[in-house]
Amino acid sequence: MTPADGSFSNESIARIDELVRQVEALPDRTARALAVDLVQAVMSLHGAALSRVLELAPEAVERIADDELVSSVLALHDLHPDDFNTRFAHAIDKLQRFFDSRGAGIEVLDAGPAEVRLRFTGTRPGAGDAARLAIESAIYEAVPEIGSLVVEGTEEEHGPGFVPLASLLATERA
Repeated sequence: MTPADGSFSNESIARIDELVRQVEALPDRTARALAVDLVQAVMSLHGAALSRVLELAPEAVERIADDELVSSVLALHDLHPDDFNTRFAHAIDKLQRFFDSRGAGIEVLDAGPAEVRLRFTGTRPGAGDAARLAIESAIYEAVPEIGSLVVEGTEEEHGPGFVPLASLLATERA
């Protein structure tokens, strides 16, 4: 459940990620496949409903897309009015302001829907894990459809079992 103000917390996203990992770890292939099919069916229904909302209220699309939570969901369903490059640029600007104020930096090495490669430069020891989480949060919120995100310069990168929520739609889009 989301709070009454409509925000979606990092704890909620972490819970979804944990549930995805638990489904991936199910020993029964049939159960795993059914769980993925269920999520894809629910996501498809929500995508169709969101598309219809945007059709019914075209004058409100920009205002709706300006909401952080709704913006990321619209992008996840390929319904966002801004293209990948625009949304990505906004996320990088936000990250650069955040890191500049802390004496750190972020550099774009490569950016496209298939892969985003970034480099974090920080001066404080142990800042890498927190920086990685902030970067992942901002990037996946703005462009959840990316295939992979590589962040150089942080102590720990995603293990091989990490699956972004957007990848659950991959078979549906193919």
